[in-house]
Amino acid sequence: MKIAAGSASHTSLKAARQKRWFNKIPLLVSIFLLLVFTGLPAETAEKSQNISAKELKDNIFAFAVLPNGDLVGAGENGNIFRSVDSGKTWSRAKSNTTERLFSMSFSDSQNGWVSGRVGTILSTKDGGRTWTKQKSGIDKHLFGISFSDPLHGCAVGDWGAIVVTEDGGQTWKDVRLTEDIVLYAVRMTKNGGVIVGEYGSVFKSNDYGNTWKKIDPIVQQSLFCVSESNGKMVAAGLEGVLIYSADNGASWSQAASPQKSALYGIDLSGDIGYAVGDRGTVLFTKDAGKTWEQMMVPLQIELFWLSNIHLTSAVSGFGAGSRGLTFQLSDSAISW
Repeated sequence: MKIAAGSASHTSLKAARQKRWFNKIPLLVSIFLLLVFTGLPAETAEKSQNISAKELKDNIFAFAVLPNGDLVGAGENGNIFRSVDSGKTWSRAKSNTTERLFSMSFSDSQNGWVSGRVGTILSTKDGGRTWTKQKSGIDKHLFGISFSDPLHGCAVGDWGAIVVTEDGGQTWKDVRLTEDIVLYAVRMTKNGGVIVGEYGSVFKSNDYGNTWKKIDPIVQQSLFCVSESNGKMVAAGLEGVLIYSADNGASWSQAASPQKSALYGIDLSGDIGYAVGDRGTVLFTKDAGKTWEQMMVPLQIELFWLSNIHLTSAVSGFGAGSRGLTFQLSDSAISW
């Protein structure tokens, strides 16, 4: 397989958003403005429906590994791709949108959702083969989406945007924050969830996302990703910051980070977890986020960023990133 990759300018772009040296307009255009700097050509939705891994060139911002082992990725121009052979070949799904897609969540092997620009939310009931637009009721970019089961879900994004559903997305309720803050990721659990965002902000819900309480921040860096396993949680972000919780997100502690590159994706399975990010960074933990070590990767990978990681077991998983490249982790080794 091939490894997820992208431009090293990603960190500086997100750092600029956190510092807010400019007005709100540049901040809210897109979290992934790196394409302007890399000059990568966007793939169009009109190309062949069946493509090989080498032909997949889209930046993959949203990625999921289904319980049945299928892979689904999404990114530029509303493009969504699906693989049933561990990423060797991909089929292109009809998404019915041209908006950039940022985040994906599946509650099982059939039911999934993806969120994107200007309030875009799509849903699938057939494992990612076909997608239908849902009405989020807002026009803010939605950078994160998560479902705890086929009914209960939440999407978050710009300007404190939060929408929740209790019917699988047939209807969405606007429960936005009054605080002007960018929310980057959300993880829903059995009866609540956790949101992370700018300036180390963490919000927790105990009622399926209908109300949110702000947790006192323990870091100042923006948090871009969050994961949960059996009540234990981990989150990561700018400058390699890492935090962890052992009580469903009610309280948090900071972990020492072995490096300073930004981290964009994280996943936890029991006490084993991985985080990936800028310059090909791959970190792993064996104690649910309390301590982290850096995995050695090939030199050429350090030129790029990795955006997603999803564990399929305690020792293996798949990830994706820019230019359509995918990677696999197994027993602390990386292949592509």
